[in-house]
Amino acid sequence: MRAAVVMLAALVTAGACGDDGGGEAGGAFVSDERIVYSDGLHNENTAMIALDDRILLVFRGGESGQIGSDRAHLNVYASFDRGATWLKQAEVSANNLPDGRDIRDPSFVRFGGRLFMYAISRLPGGHYRDLLGRAWTVRSESTDGGATWSAPVNTFPEDDVWGFWRFAIRAHGGAETLYATGYNDGDTEVGLFRSDDGEAWEKVATIFEGYDDVPSETELAFFGEDDGTAVAIVRLDNQEILQDGQSAICTSQAPFLTWECGRRVETRFDGPIWLVHAIDGVERHFVFGRKHLPCTRKRTAIYELRGDLTDPASPVAVCEITEVKSSGDTAYTATAPLGGDRFLLAWYSSDVTRDVPWLEGQFTPSDIWMANVDLAQAPDGCAPPPAKAACPAPPLPAGGAAVDASGRYLVTVEPVIWPEQRMLFAAEVAVDLGASTLDVTLQPLDAVTHAPAGESWSASGVALAADGTFAANVANDVAVAESVFPLLADPFLTVNGIVFTGRITGERAFCGAVSGYAQILGDSPADRITLDGSSFAAAPWPEGAPLPTPVGRCP
Repeated sequence: MRAAVVMLAALVTAGACGDDGGGEAGGAFVSDERIVYSDGLHNENTAMIALDDRILLVFRGGESGQIGSDRAHLNVYASFDRGATWLKQAEVSANNLPDGRDIRDPSFVRFGGRLFMYAISRLPGGHYRDLLGRAWTVRSESTDGGATWSAPVNTFPEDDVWGFWRFAIRAHGGAETLYATGYNDGDTEVGLFRSDDGEAWEKVATIFEGYDDVPSETELAFFGEDDGTAVAIVRLDNQEILQDGQSAICTSQAPFLTWECGRRVETRFDGPIWLVHAIDGVERHFVFGRKHLPCTRKRTAIYELRGDLTDPASPVAVCEITEVKSSGDTAYTATAPLGGDRFLLAWYSSDVTRDVPWLEGQFTPSDIWMANVDLAQAPDGCAPPPAKAACPAPPLPAGGAAVDASGRYLVTVEPVIWPEQRMLFAAEVAVDLGASTLDVTLQPLDAVTHAPAGESWSASGVALAADGTFAANVANDVAVAESVFPLLADPFLTVNGIVFTGRITGERAFCGAVSGYAQILGDSPADRITLDGSSFAAAPWPEGAPLPTPVGRCP
């Protein structure tokens, strides 16, 4: 079935692109955006390489979501007509490795006359900050242009936990050395690694380190005489888990033992590819990666970095060129040259007809997309990315009043990070109209059994305005039982600064917005999930009555 879907997409693509797959579109920067693979599963993590007579594409498939298991495999496809059509070549899995390992984040490398594919393999399950994933960087090799591949083997000592992200070849003194950037389990350090043969690797240096910055996927390129200057672009998830963050621009001189990382830009590039390309003799720097929108929505976007990236004293500007069709869980891009200034661009995306939050997108189907990019059409001007903005609170309903809404309710919260994954509470409300106050106690319920679970949330003496509005500070540093929000399955989860801002709209009705944050671990802002933009609504639930239909938004 998967092959049939791909061949159908390939025929559509061929008709759209013309004979050369170039997708001429009257000078468009991006043209012919199309799905080249869709099978109802969660496909992701693209890589491409241009060989003498073909372009190879690889991506991770076999899973229904991001959570890893031995069902995951890497699909390898080849195009012999510059991306117009694609033919399946092979599947590569980690099934030969112990403990049911996953495989993801593939990279192609041609080095020393050999064709390698590297990937990251972790133990099965979800791993927050990659903790306990026991990451291995695994290596496979093809001797027939990508048609078949050897079983992957661990290419770095088993007692170290490093996932290699980006590979770059340094040409120096008539020789070539293969380098890689990698990040460790816990996402606290990015390292530089080198190899003379693509098989044996040694750690050369630490590029960036810091728990609160959460460094991970790092791009790498060499510049200058003998490729003696190295530049790394480091992803930093340092502005909460699901929000935007920063990228550090790091530089080093051969032999690359120490790194300077004083420059940061206010854009976090997730799953990026950094393409250095000369247009009319001018070297330009394009980054294709994930864009972060308010309310945890995501896109795949194309940026240009301007400034002397090799000079630590030179400012760097981020220019946003365009978005491509994408939503939900998206990015992890790849490029392949078509000649001149034209390239193929690959990425993955959730269903583009639904603008789902990123977390939901991780557990839903996603497709492999492709487009043609003409860098010669890149704009001369620089349009900076939009200013970062918080997720707005949903509006309160009109027509409220301070009435006696005392009673027992089912209160349903729809978290903005995934509204369909609701939190349920048994609520007791007592209104004192004489004092214009209310008291509220919210008892979290098990998501499956609806039995009380964990600590209650409460506030007393909450001011009640004449129009029925109130703001109840109900929880700060309160633990949340795993069964209340099993999606995170986090025994350390706490909620902080939780405020229910609502309006009473009748004797048995109130609803509104929720703000605050959930803390995954410790107290670092990097381990928080902002809940701003979430909503709640109440339904009467007399003692002994069946559970009402949960509704978490104002009508």
